[in-house]
Amino acid sequence: MMDKISLQEDLERVSEWSMANNMALHESKFQVLSYGLKRSALLKELPFYAEVSAYSTFNGDLIFPVTDVRDLGVQLSSSCDGPFSIHIAQITRRASLLAGWVFSVFRDRSPGVMLTLYKALIRPILEYCCLVWSPSATGEIQAIENVQRCFTRRVSGMAGADYWERLRRLNLMSLQRRRQRYALIHVWKTYHGLVPDSTGCRPTDYGASFLQRTTAVIPWTRSK
Repeated sequence: MMDKISLQEDLERVSEWSMANNMALHESKFQVLSYGLKRSALLKELPFYAEVSAYSTFNGDLIFPVTDVRDLGVQLSSSCDGPFSIHIAQITRRASLLAGWVFSVFRDRSPGVMLTLYKALIRPILEYCCLVWSPSATGEIQAIENVQRCFTRRVSGMAGADYWERLRRLNLMSLQRRRQRYALIHVWKTYHGLVPDSTGCRPTDYGASFLQRTTAVIPWTRSK
């Protein structure tokens, strides 16, 4: 309950600041997405549940909780399957439909044409903001990879070759490998101060030796 009061106070301060700086917020679009322990379905049906779990805007309008919300093109959800399970299902479906459209419109299946279309239209859908939602569940990893697996199978000259051989011939990496590469690049940029660091970790070097050791000092927090 104290967390709810603190967050409500923060929300009011943000609203006051926006009004003072002539940057009025569109309060009718405010939404609340909560993460926590799985609550009983009967609890959510109680008459007072919405009021207890809801917040109010500067004008006094209630902000009721939702199960999923879209923010900057990424779908977040409070589903027990994972916060990005809906987003991953949506992008794989959208990319698969677009791949089907490509093969129905373009007759030329040569690697040059198909790879150009794939890299320009389909792969960006599967990689947008992937540092945020990159999956760890095997099923979700395979669902994303299946889009590229099915696409490369229909490219001319790839008949009879397995997935990894097709990647080698087409000079492609698996989508999982590309996400790992993006994560490493982001860590490197964060370490060298090229991008903002919101983790609170302080990198520390321990001198040059046969193996250069680099550690990150994570701030200690009191557990509750």
